[in-house]
Amino acid sequence: MPELGRWERLSSEKLVETPYFALRSDRLRLPDGAIKDPYYVIERPDAAIVFPLTGEGEVVLVRQYRPAIRRLELGLPAGLVEKGEEPEKAARRELSEETGYAGGEWESLGAVASSPSLKDNWAHLYLVRGVELSASQQPDEYERLEIVTMPAGELLPKIWAGEIVSSSGVAAILLALDRLG
Repeated sequence: MPELGRWERLSSEKLVETPYFALRSDRLRLPDGAIKDPYYVIERPDAAIVFPLTGEGEVVLVRQYRPAIRRLELGLPAGLVEKGEEPEKAARRELSEETGYAGGEWESLGAVASSPSLKDNWAHLYLVRGVELSASQQPDEYERLEIVTMPAGELLPKIWAGEIVSSSGVAAILLALDRLG
């Protein structure tokens, strides 16, 4: 039976650094003494993902083009947590900027690692009951977003149909639907 304890980082070298991610190469010692070199890690800021539910039971979603997968994606409002920012504050900011919705009762659904074999970041998930449209959208310079609202019961079929594909977003939807009963 292999030993599954902690791997020791012997050295680390930053290969690429951008405002959105960094790539590093680590030299690691496994618990049994084997050396893994290189082991590549993508360093990313944490993310915040919001499941916003209106008082009428509609979920507020955004549709946008995702160049990395070359298709439109339907998903929950989300964005990166800025350095020094609390995840819930980032979630509130992203919800307002992307959709114009705000308020409601906020509840943490925990955090998930979207790709723990490759990336070091966490996605912090929130359920918000009773959001209301309070302002106009304030998307980032290159964001082009369409707001879509639908009953919570229509989300699972959208996942099965491949319209909602973000792994962290799917996790947030499943956890929120479970919490809502």
